[in-house]
Amino acid sequence: MSTQPNQPQSCTKTQDNATEKFRIQKAFQLSVFGLALAAALVCALLFAGWKGAADVTAVVGLFTSVLGTLVGAFFGLQIGSAGKAKAEERADNAQKKADALGAAADETTIGKAKLLYPDLFR
Repeated sequence: MSTQPNQPQSCTKTQDNATEKFRIQKAFQLSVFGLALAAALVCALLFAGWKGAADVTAVVGLFTSVLGTLVGAFFGLQIGSAGKAKAEERADNAQKKADALGAAADETTIGKAKLLYPDLFR
């Protein structure tokens, strides 16, 4: 059994976690700011003399729909990118295991694997 030299540990995973936490915090702050802005808009419209519910609903509805779309898209992208990163990490780990097993296997074992799984060895 051969030993491999120690490889330097990368801090990519720690950086990714910190970046992800920062993005989520900023998204939350954006959401709270948007909701506060919508509430301020409603109050301003009420104090400005717009008493009709249709007027207030039309303006606030336009504003909140755009805000909701933007925040939803941001969170959707964050969740999607987090899922992609986890899938890539699992694929990398599986490839490393396959490489290690292939390096440790003898010719007979590799031959058996080729017979059992011909589609994998094209």
